[in-house]
Amino acid sequence: MKVLVIGANGKTGKRVVRNLVASRHEPVAMIRSVEQKTTFDELGAATVLGDLEYPIDHAVRGCDAVIFAAGSGGKTGKDKTVLIDHIGAIRSMVTAAVQGASRYIMLSSINKDPKSESKIMHYHRAKAHADDFLHGMHEIMPDHPKIEWTIVCPGGLTEEAETGTVRVGTDPHVSGQTSRENLAATLVACLDEPATIGKDFTLLDGETPIAEALKGV
Repeated sequence: MKVLVIGANGKTGKRVVRNLVASRHEPVAMIRSVEQKTTFDELGAATVLGDLEYPIDHAVRGCDAVIFAAGSGGKTGKDKTVLIDHIGAIRSMVTAAVQGASRYIMLSSINKDPKSESKIMHYHRAKAHADDFLHGMHEIMPDHPKIEWTIVCPGGLTEEAETGTVRVGTDPHVSGQTSRENLAATLVACLDEPATIGKDFTLLDGETPIAEALKGV
């Protein structure tokens, strides 16, 4: 499966690409500048230039799946959160449908809520609105092939080593942490687990092997 990784140059995105390289899938890292290409050349992954604030049809075209691992980051303003995590995410979903990508994996967040009053409510609201669109996008675009989507909502991200064991759930209003390594491994594993199709679930570090946890979502 040819998989476009949006947000490939981020901390989680790079891990996703590494996992894809080690799997039977073919990653394509979407990068924003040619300076970022060397990293992925060294990993053995193809690259394509693209920016979520503009059309990305050229990047998605020919891909079988999309993993959305992009984020505006904590150092940008609320405007960038809207442009990337909300509008940019929806842009990627619509483009995936138009260009015929059949699988879409969204990296979201615990505590997402369209009416969030959290300290980072702009982020939680943006993620919720984007995910809600993914849930119902084919009611708006019934003439396009239906995308098999999965939404993964991790806890606070850490740099801890991969354990390969996690805890999944359906209530978004939880607390806990998720290592970026476990998250990346899970995002890639979702590609090959039919049980995750059409599922929206939280992901925290835990005691259950990833493959087993995904079969039970």
